Amino acid sequence: MLYLSCVLCYRPSVSRTLSRMNLYSKLIDSLDITEEDVEFFKDNNPGFCGFDSSRVSRLLVAQLASVSKHRIFNSFSVTDVIQQLEGIGRNGCAKHEEPFRHLPLKGFRKAHFFDARFLMKNLINHWRLDSEESSKLGALCSRVASEEEKSPSTYGWQGRLAHEFTISGYEERAKQKKLTGEWVIFSKYDDLNYYLCIAKHSISKEEDEKIYALIKAICAHEYPFLFNNAA
Repeated sequence: MLYLSCVLCYRPSVSRTLSRMNLYSKLIDSLDITEEDVEFFKDNNPGFCGFDSSRVSRLLVAQLASVSKHRIFNSFSVTDVIQQLEGIGRNGCAKHEEPFRHLPLKGFRKAHFFDARFLMKNLINHWRLDSEESSKLGALCSRVASEEEKSPSTYGWQGRLAHEFTISGYEERAKQKKLTGEWVIFSKYDDLNYYLCIAKHSISKEEDEKIYALIKAICAHEYPFLFNNAA
């Protein structure tokens, strides 16, 4: 079974043992797709309409073809963000784009894409459940208890709490444009965006180096001008 981490993460051992020439074909194999799958996705997916799709790397197209074929998440979660960055799609609710600030990814940019599979993480962030004691969650429970006492609901306090926790939490985070998921990594050149890959959030320089190794190994020959001043 193909998991999200298999699609979004690059194994450094592969880069050490394979030449650049066959790296892409090995990547295709690791994503459990064919070159025909990639070409069909690129030629038929409406998410690439309205802008020059040659600015979407073959790495990113292969990743999206894989997540679409294996139903890992909705590929439009990513192409919608690209459409927004191109100024041809409606504004979304995910976090705004921002530059990487540290090497080796300094000079590149990231934009978040959101999918239903990331809902729980967003709720954890919204209610600050990763802290030992969440005052925000405590305030929610107190409010729900007070409202239930004043006006009992059909499904009791449990149903009211579940609704406020999930629906209200999601709506508030979306309104604040704070929905987070994973990254679309891209770069700017001559006022145009070049979209390189999707990647899981990195939490260390070592993980940044893995992402950089992947995009340089596969994308540098497509867009050498993006790497002229890169690490």
